[in-house]
Amino acid sequence: MSDNSAQAVLDQRQLKHSKKGIFAGIMSGVLWGASGTVLGLALNFAPFTSEAYATDASTFNWSYICMMVAFSLCGALMHDTFAAIWVAVHNIRAGKFKEYGRSLRTKPGKMVCLGALLGGPVGMSGYLLGITFVSSSYALPITASYPALAAILATFIFRERNPARVWVGVVLCILGSFLVYYAPLGEGQEKDIYFAIGMILSTLACIGWASEGLLSTYGMDMLDPDIALGIREAVSAIAYFIFILPLVTLYMSKFGPTPIWELFTDAMGTSAFPVYAFAGFLGGFSYIYWYRALNMAGVARAMALNVTYAFWGVLLGALLTSLEPTIYLFIGAASIAFGAILVSINPRELFRLRDVK
Repeated sequence: MSDNSAQAVLDQRQLKHSKKGIFAGIMSGVLWGASGTVLGLALNFAPFTSEAYATDASTFNWSYICMMVAFSLCGALMHDTFAAIWVAVHNIRAGKFKEYGRSLRTKPGKMVCLGALLGGPVGMSGYLLGITFVSSSYALPITASYPALAAILATFIFRERNPARVWVGVVLCILGSFLVYYAPLGEGQEKDIYFAIGMILSTLACIGWASEGLLSTYGMDMLDPDIALGIREAVSAIAYFIFILPLVTLYMSKFGPTPIWELFTDAMGTSAFPVYAFAGFLGGFSYIYWYRALNMAGVARAMALNVTYAFWGVLLGALLTSLEPTIYLFIGAASIAFGAILVSINPRELFRLRDVK
């Protein structure tokens, strides 16, 4: 075989590899948007609809907030637990499960653990609380600004110099976030203090995920992506069981009923259980596709394609829930998604693959 023929075969393989990576990036965004929508739908199933957990939401009161915290943390616990199980099953089938222990003893593994705490108990809790208070159609676009925030943090922490394109993307994310916040809710719907709380908590999720990205990038450079993901989900689930839920339950009980454990045990035997299992399945495989995209298409393309979940979440929310998104919400979500793409990569490079003759 001539050198030209060998190079042609190699180029074909690289092209096929890149195409698979782009497909994986798109799927990661679609599945994460779907996961958020399903998590929002789970609140329509027992035991969350039970009169035993009903409180008055017509005026601001701590009992209602405590109950919403219980709903959200119960959901976050089940989501990350199921995601950890699905990813573990995937790694066991691939013969990688024994790498968990070895990786945890390394510095990159410890960095992934720290990132998991910021992305799970901080990011995922804020995300679920945002969905609970304002619905996935509003929470998802706000959290999708995390690449813009990560770029800002990297500038101040790591002294990175970003081109003008990145700062244009950051501005678009900020403008899109304001548009989402001020977008009308639809006919017969009004904003209240709970909407503001939900948007603030969604912003907290954005901060958690941006911080996780900065820490986990170091670990993922030296660990198998599937193992890093398995550690991330497992550490998050364990942290919820051992630290987050007991502490939150103890503290919030001063203000009102926070029956997180009761909700969790009740949900295990109701229709909410398979809904959360399905959401965890979607979330887990979204992460699997996300890490594949990182490996096959590069960090920039993978992040740019993943953050399109801002738009997918609004679209799926309009199709599958009773929410009536307005044109302002769609424009805001699109602005955030495009801004995040600008932060991640030059749009001209997004789908540009190696030319093969």
